[in-house]
Amino acid sequence: MAHKSGSGGKVAMLLGGVAAGVVGSRLLPPVIAALTGSGRVRGGGDPFALLIADHRQIQSILQEMMAAPIDSKFRRSRLFLMLKRKLAKHAMAEEDVVYPIVHGHAEGQDASKHLYDEHADMKILLYELEKKIQSGEDWSGSVRSLNDLIRRHVEEEEQTIFPQLTRRLNESKLPEVSGQISREEALVL
Repeated sequence: MAHKSGSGGKVAMLLGGVAAGVVGSRLLPPVIAALTGSGRVRGGGDPFALLIADHRQIQSILQEMMAAPIDSKFRRSRLFLMLKRKLAKHAMAEEDVVYPIVHGHAEGQDASKHLYDEHADMKILLYELEKKIQSGEDWSGSVRSLNDLIRRHVEEEEQTIFPQLTRRLNESKLPEVSGQISREEALVL
């Protein structure tokens, strides 16, 4: 006699499938991103290309923020959230992958502390911006301050930090670093 699966069995299978889907959707993107990042460098790409592209996107959002009228709370909120999300992904990759490598070199300990401190300053300015959106205040001064800080930070990374790391790291290590950067960014959905 064949065993009939009751509705409890179907629910369990459905829940199992949903759980597998959730786990896969959270674990698969970082794995794919790591492979893509590594492959990009093995194909001759810049190991820091993703971070440099982030810099351009962040600077573009900041330009839009500076142009946003005070009375456009929805637009300002949307731009703020876009910036905050992009900065969070970007900062996580730098703080968890790049800055520890910088810190690992004897002369890089002060540089890594300085970079971490700048990220903390950015987060303080983001907090100020959020409060200004909520209160309807003019945010132009805070946006300008954040833009200036990020512009200096980007220049230091792109002109000094990234080129130094590219020269210092063994060629076989660069794909791994690029994969780690991509993986860290993919962890923030």
